[in-house]
Amino acid sequence: MSKKIEISESELNEISEKTGVDPDILKSWYKEFLKVSPSGRMNKKNFYKFYKMLRGNTENLHKITDYVFSCFDIDSNGYLDFSEFIIAYSSTSNNDCRKRLEFVFMFYDNDKDGIINDRDFLKVIEAMYEFKGRSKKEYPPVKCVQDIFRRIDENGDRRLSKDEFIEGCMSNKHILDLISPFEM
Repeated sequence: MSKKIEISESELNEISEKTGVDPDILKSWYKEFLKVSPSGRMNKKNFYKFYKMLRGNTENLHKITDYVFSCFDIDSNGYLDFSEFIIAYSSTSNNDCRKRLEFVFMFYDNDKDGIINDRDFLKVIEAMYEFKGRSKKEYPPVKCVQDIFRRIDENGDRRLSKDEFIEGCMSNKHILDLISPFEM
């Protein structure tokens, strides 16, 4: 018999401060989270089910869920606790553009070294093309990555820092629409 995992009022209040979500709403989200992950730790398989439920039955969602999971898994332990999940999810859904772009950066910075190189960017862009149903023939992912780096890689080193990435995306709405898995 599994022990029921509780969340304290202080944890709820801390998460509420970080997300702007009312503690009562967080309680109901937590109950849903526990339905999918009774241990209070969500693995990739359960994340996919839960994220699909939240996003709606998006046909190609499976193409990007590994990247989204990695982005949300702040401590890189292979699991999401409720705090990691809800802070990341609310930041990608509700906050200002800069905050969402921080998560988009993490989406592409899969190894979490604070830099996105053009090879890593290409892998994720290819998954984004599949997710969004874009034609690879019309605008090949390699060309897309080259164009993006040409526009926002300020020093031409084929590596994007978080600041280069965020500033470049904020100054070019077209790039933002191409690369973001989240509603912007």
